[in-house]
Amino acid sequence: MTSARHMIDRQGSDAAIRLLKAIAVAHLYNQRTQAYSFGVSTTLAVGGLLAVPGTRFSAGITLAGAVWAAVYKGVMAPWSEKYLRIAATLQEMFDADLLGLPWNRVVVGDRISDEEVSRLSRRYRGDDDRLRRYYLVASTVPPYDVLFCLEQNLAWGSRIRLRFAQMMLGIISVWSAAGVAFTFVTGATVSRLVTGWFVPSLGLLLLCLEMYRTQMASTRDRIRVLSLVRQIIDEPSSPVIASPAALTTFARQVQDTLYHMRRIQPRLPTWYFRRYHDQDKADFEIKMQVLERRFPAP
Repeated sequence: MTSARHMIDRQGSDAAIRLLKAIAVAHLYNQRTQAYSFGVSTTLAVGGLLAVPGTRFSAGITLAGAVWAAVYKGVMAPWSEKYLRIAATLQEMFDADLLGLPWNRVVVGDRISDEEVSRLSRRYRGDDDRLRRYYLVASTVPPYDVLFCLEQNLAWGSRIRLRFAQMMLGIISVWSAAGVAFTFVTGATVSRLVTGWFVPSLGLLLLCLEMYRTQMASTRDRIRVLSLVRQIIDEPSSPVIASPAALTTFARQVQDTLYHMRRIQPRLPTWYFRRYHDQDKADFEIKMQVLERRFPAP
């Protein structure tokens, strides 16, 4: 494990910034794939809505919607998965080095090479200053600094992912309800509802449903593990606190869970994360101050 001073210095080092840049780029590729998929799905959905029943255009949109759903599952999703795996491994490299945790080759596999990290990081076009304060680091006695980083990761992630999952479910519900209402108002048939509304938008609905499913699964797991971390923080006599070996084992288990969750769901879009960043950060700064008062550093 490591100290708060070391973590502050480490996450601002050139090596750490290079890793964070590579992580951001890998996630960007993943998000571009999702954005492209969402755009095509939305276009087909709107095209199906505007198509006149019985025309060639209507039949073409219906066919294109079905084909696109297959392309999404067979091509776009695997491509997205590739960069999701790279991003998760890079994030694990950053966290393990920052928190002083042993590398779990059984769960994660091999580290990504330095040259690949460099190649990805050179494609980063964002602001370096945002990367230098990646984690809020509590100035406390060990190991509460490490435990707070784990708590922060789990709590912040579960909060924003729950919001995003609810938004995806809202899109599915609104779109489905709008289709039923449109059919009722226009006196269309159920067949028209299916072929003119739901089949062209099948890719959109599958995409939103998949996002909802993975984000909710991640949120549930994060909340479950978060409760274990908080139990240890709130109980200074816990055997995990008393034994460095037990603490390392526990922290490694938490990291393994985080890695698994990062492998099955993508990072949320940057604009969405920034939308709530300041208010979420303020909440966790309050929690950090409480922890620093309870367990002040020497």
